Amino acid sequence: MSNTVGQYLVGLLAANGIDTVFGIPGVHNLELYRGLAASGLRHVLVHHEQGAGFAADGYARSSGRPAAAFVISGPGLTNILTAAAQAYSDSVPLLVIASTPARATLGKHWGVLHELRDQHAVAAGVFGVARTAASADDVRDHLRVCFASLRSGRARPAYLEIPLDLLAETTSLQAAAFEPAAPAPRAQPAQIDAAIGLLSSAERPLIIAGGGARHAGAELLELVDKVDGLLATTAAGKGLLPEKHAANLGASLPYREVQALAADADVVLAVGSELGETDLFAGFKLPLAGRMIRIDIDPEKLADPYGAGLALWGDARTSLASINRGLTRRTGWRARSGGAAPVRALIDAHFHAGDAPAQLAVLGAIRAALPADSVVFSDMTQIAYLGNYAYPVDAPGCWFHPSGYGTLGFALPAALGAKVASPARAVLALAGDYGLQFTLNELMTAVEAGHALPIVVWNNAALGQIRDDMLAARIAPIGVVGRNPDFVALAHACGAAGVRARNAPELTAAVRAALDRPLPTVIEAAAGDYR
Repeated sequence: MSNTVGQYLVGLLAANGIDTVFGIPGVHNLELYRGLAASGLRHVLVHHEQGAGFAADGYARSSGRPAAAFVISGPGLTNILTAAAQAYSDSVPLLVIASTPARATLGKHWGVLHELRDQHAVAAGVFGVARTAASADDVRDHLRVCFASLRSGRARPAYLEIPLDLLAETTSLQAAAFEPAAPAPRAQPAQIDAAIGLLSSAERPLIIAGGGARHAGAELLELVDKVDGLLATTAAGKGLLPEKHAANLGASLPYREVQALAADADVVLAVGSELGETDLFAGFKLPLAGRMIRIDIDPEKLADPYGAGLALWGDARTSLASINRGLTRRTGWRARSGGAAPVRALIDAHFHAGDAPAQLAVLGAIRAALPADSVVFSDMTQIAYLGNYAYPVDAPGCWFHPSGYGTLGFALPAALGAKVASPARAVLALAGDYGLQFTLNELMTAVEAGHALPIVVWNNAALGQIRDDMLAARIAPIGVVGRNPDFVALAHACGAAGVRARNAPELTAAVRAALDRPLPTVIEAAAGDYR
C-alpha cells in the first residue's frame, strides 16, 4: 500500500503522539492536508502563523505534550519565527513542519513563489533542530531526530522542511512509532556526595529553582526542609513550593532583598535555571560570594559565566532525590532569620506607590475568581511583571510568562493552545492593551474554537514600561501612547463576549461568568478605574 509522502508524514506524527496541529493551509502545503483529513488529528485553523506557534507553545506548556504547526514555505516560516524563538528561549517542545519550493528550484533564485535565498538557514538560526528532507527516507530519519530533541535533554523547538514536490510523491513506507527517547543523564556519585557535603555544612544555604525543576517540587520541598534553607524561583519555576511555605521567597530574584541574600549565602544551589538576564532584571549575573552548586540537564549551562564550583549534569528530580538521601534534617539559617516572611514583607513594601496597588487589585480579583488548578498565560506587560512575583500559586504550571525572548502578543494565542489541550481546565489570558493588539486576530480563532476563555486586558493606555523607562532616563516619551480600540465593542464584533470591569469585585464576577460561557470573553480592566 502506498501513500503520498505528505500522508506518510502525518501518519508518523500520529504514531508518535501528536494529536493536534495548528496551522493555515496554503498552496505549498496542500499535500499535508490530504493526510490530515483521514488521520484523526485535530486541526486548529489560526489567523496568523505566529499565532500557530504561540498556540502550540501554550499547548505544550500546559499539557507537557508537544503539538505541531504546519506552515507554508517563505512567509509561513518567517511569520512563525518569533514564536519559535520564544519557545527556544523558554525550553518548550514544539514541532514546525514547513514546505519549501520544488527541489529543482532550490538555491537557484528563479523568483518562484515563496522563495527565500536559504530557507533552511533562516530556520537553523532559531530552532534547536532544523532539517531538510530530500526523500521519504529523509522524512522518517529527520523526524526521528526532531522527536528525540523534543523528548530528551533540554527541550527545544524542532523544524522539518519538505519540498512541495516531495510531499506529493508516493512511498511504500509505513508510519510507525520511533524508539523511546534516550534516558536523562545522571550525575556521578562523587558529585552527589560532594553536593551533600557542601549542603550539610552550609550555614546560609540558598536554593534557586527554574523551569527545569518543574517536576521536582516534592524533592525541592524535602531538600529545603532538611537544610533549613530558603528557596527563590524564576518566573518559570513559580509554584515549586506552596505560596505560604516558610522557605518560599517566590519568584523574587529581581528584587534587591533577595539579591542581598544571594550575596550573603555561603552555598547557592541552582537547579534547572540558566539564571539569565530576564530572570534577574538587575544586571547579567547575581552577586554570589559563596560556593555554587549547579544542577542542569543542559551541559552548556554548567560552563556558563557563573562558573559553578560543583556541576552536576542530570535532571532535577533524580539529582535532588539522590542528594536528599544523604542529608540529615537540621535547623539553621531559616530558623535563625525567621524564614521567607520578613524578606517578602520588605519586597511587598515596594508596591505601595504608583500603579502597583491598582495592579495588585486586578491580580487579586483574578486569583479570587479562578479555581486552584487554573492556569494564567501572561504577556509582556507591567501587571505581569508584578504578577510574576505577586500572583499566588501553590503548584508549578499555573502561571506562564514569555520570559527569555520577551515577545509581545504571547498571552492570547498561548492561552488558546492550553485550552485546546485541556478543555476542562480553567485558563485565562492576561495582556496589556498594546500587547494584545499584536495577536488580537487570534480572538477569532478562540471564537471559532468555542471554548470558555477569559481574556483580561490591563488598559493603561500606553506602553507603560517603556514610557516609565524613558522618563527615568530623561528621554522625552515619544511613541509610547497610541489609540486603543474599544475592546468591548471589538470583542462583540468578533462574536466574543465583552465587558468592562470597573473594580475588583466586578472583575472577579466577570471572570467567573466568563468561565461559564462557551466562547471567549474580553474583560477590560482600565487602570484609572482601579486607582
